[in-house]
Amino acid sequence: MTKKSFVSQTEMRRMAEVANTEGVTIELEREGTIVRVMPFRPSRIVKPKVSREEEADASLAEWLERNGTER
Repeated sequence: MTKKSFVSQTEMRRMAEVANTEGVTIELEREGTIVRVMPFRPSRIVKPKVSREEEADASLAEWLERNGTER
């Protein structure tokens, strides 16, 4: 015979909904086992990468500035 589930899907959905709307972590302990439900936070927006050409132009401008010459 199988063991009864620790937490029902309905309970998990409720905890996930509260965690997301309130921005909190929910911790549930039963029979010595701890389950934590944390809010989902989408990854941060990453700045677009600088193209090689832009990077080369910036590097050249920096070099020219250090060496006292103009373009």
